[in-house]
Amino acid sequence: MDFYPTNVTLHIIFAGIWISFIIIEFVLKSKIQNSGNEPKKNLFIYQYIKFTKIFVIAGSIGITITGVLLVIFNSHYGFFNMTGNHWLATKQILFVLILFNTVVNIYPSIKKFENNFNNDNNNFNGNKLLNKIFKTNRLIIILVIINFLFAITHKFYT
Repeated sequence: MDFYPTNVTLHIIFAGIWISFIIIEFVLKSKIQNSGNEPKKNLFIYQYIKFTKIFVIAGSIGITITGVLLVIFNSHYGFFNMTGNHWLATKQILFVLILFNTVVNIYPSIKKFENNFNNDNNNFNGNKLLNKIFKTNRLIIILVIINFLFAITHKFYT
């Protein structure tokens, strides 16, 4: 069994995880907005947080590992090389922004939200954290869509 095609397949699966999160995020966010503002009583918020952890964080890890391996094992690619593969370098820059937002904004906000949610903190105002997660997810989704478009269209302009 050849490792490179398997790695490409895994990379596509992880990209599919991110793309499917866009749909799930849209559905859960609309249910959250229609069901009230109290984070403690809203089951959809708990599901939203859980899906964000699974899809964004797991997708980020999977895309990172498989993407790095694809670049290492393909001699035509390189890291941040604008002269040879500008589409790939642009994707890599966008991906660094996605990882940055995941590590700096999403993960700490989710941890803080879960800690306060699970500890029955009566002074907890989850709406501020939730709005931060919503905004960061929106940015990540935009960057993922742009990355996806670069991936599927690069053969037309390279």
